[in-house]
Amino acid sequence: MSEQLSLLPEPPFFPLMPTAGTYADIALHDLLARDVTQIDWLAEGKGWRLAAAIKELGYLGWEPDSIPVHTPSRRRPIALYSLPTKAKQFVASMRQQGGAHA
Repeated sequence: MSEQLSLLPEPPFFPLMPTAGTYADIALHDLLARDVTQIDWLAEGKGWRLAAAIKELGYLGWEPDSIPVHTPSRRRPIALYSLPTKAKQFVASMRQQGGAHA
């Protein structure tokens, strides 16, 4: 069954843009520029809501990645968030067409 599914074309990638000025919008702008952790957001004064913003981007179809990163100063790993290449390509394409605010 899974072999058959691999023959199907991948569905089109067309995420929705978050509402301007929301945490999800801020997170999207940050993720387009670089990978981000909660520690980064706190250091930049953006607050504790990064995980919620990332979850919202997932609901909107951006498919953000979360990679556990171990640091010497913490017992538990922290999440390093990033966007897949197709998300960055989507925004670049939208910008070329003049349609993205990101």
